[in-house]
Amino acid sequence: MKKIVGLILVTTSLTACSDGDLLFENLNFDGIQIQKCEDNELYFKTKDNELLLVDFSDNRNGTKGSILDTLAPLNIKQNFETSNTTKMYYRTYDAKINSATICSVLAPANPKVTSEYTSVPGGKVFYTRTITPAVSENGVSVNYMYTINFENITLTNGTSDIKYATLPYGSYVYDTSKITFNFNNNYTNCDNVLVGRTANEIIQIQFPENFVFPTANQTQTINLNDTNLLRYFVFRKTFTVEQGFECDFPDVPIKEEWQVTNGSLQIESVVVTNNAGTVTGYRHNLKLLQAQFKKDESTFTITDRIIGTYVPE
Repeated sequence: MKKIVGLILVTTSLTACSDGDLLFENLNFDGIQIQKCEDNELYFKTKDNELLLVDFSDNRNGTKGSILDTLAPLNIKQNFETSNTTKMYYRTYDAKINSATICSVLAPANPKVTSEYTSVPGGKVFYTRTITPAVSENGVSVNYMYTINFENITLTNGTSDIKYATLPYGSYVYDTSKITFNFNNNYTNCDNVLVGRTANEIIQIQFPENFVFPTANQTQTINLNDTNLLRYFVFRKTFTVEQGFECDFPDVPIKEEWQVTNGSLQIESVVVTNNAGTVTGYRHNLKLLQAQFKKDESTFTITDRIIGTYVPE
């Protein structure tokens, strides 16, 4: 399910020719969350019996899609104009409304629309695509977001118009990825590259040349940089690894690729013995310290997090 974030709607430079049926100065959706219909490109806010809706449908290529581009360059403002298909609607109803009122294939008989204003072609729509990582104890949520604003928008009911010089609409999280760091003991040493896996994630840690895991109880720290490289991948679907092929990279589409540009990897090596004191193996506990991850222009920092244990076979 896509996540929803709170928004602020501010109206500025408002002029209206009122027909006496609606007091437009009370049009106020401050703090109301943006929602989206699951099966189409309708983005909307509701407040009691009021609705502010934008249709971002795009059928120019003969298939149903969105005019909002999920591959648009990050942090660069995109724009297009309102048209006969890309429209904004302001409606009032005779009772309180919810998402079912708006998103149902067959509109319910109630509540009924009591008034409707529709945008005219030629208004400007601006949106910017951003990535916002949010670090928590459970990992990192990478939120993909549109921030949407309007300029020179005119809404009309056929007899009266409302004009907005600027109309901030807000931000909507359209996709989220999860970085878990839950690799546990699922590490393999692949020619001095330590590879950890979850069901849909891979971490790769490139160790210094001639590095050897110690066979004594000790703790050491390795600086992470362009040489001692740590990369983190999140895939679009889960994958399985057959025994003997743990070092192969899965043939699955990549959704996220992050790289540590600065920070440290702490390795706590522990000698494992049995009751007789005989060495039976080794455990190497891995911890990230002040590790800055970067993707494009987005960054986040992991200050202190255990990322699993490497147990040599």
